Amino acid sequence: MITVIGVGNDFRRDDAAGLEVARRVRAAAPAGVQVVEHDGEPAGLLEAWDGADVAYVVDAVRGTDGPGAVHRVEVGSDPLLHREPRDSTHALSLGEAVALGRVLGRLPGRLVLVGVEGGDFAAGQGLGREVAAAVEAVADEIVREVGG
Repeated sequence: MITVIGVGNDFRRDDAAGLEVARRVRAAAPAGVQVVEHDGEPAGLLEAWDGADVAYVVDAVRGTDGPGAVHRVEVGSDPLLHREPRDSTHALSLGEAVALGRVLGRLPGRLVLVGVEGGDFAAGQGLGREVAAAVEAVADEIVREVGG
């Protein structure tokens, strides 16, 4: 089973990047690909990827490369840093969710984390131009990878 999890908040501008990727993947992926929109709460992420052979988690991140930059990490046996320059915009990072999943033995067979750097996380709706372009590219790449 393949699961794509888009993390974000529709009311914090670029923070909706992960949700937008999930919506695009849902519209284009082949049958059988599970797509979930999520707020990023770590225990809920464990549930969202439960039973997946492959899981993609896409989230907006803060970073230094500029809005629209894309960062991809395939989770292996090495622990992820809890705080690093490209950190989640949520109270707990994806790294902490991964660490929790590892401790509980609840990681998918393959876990791919994709961060899209945002520039505007203020209240409001709508992605910035660079972030919107990155969302389209990330969604297209995931759809290709899952066989769509």
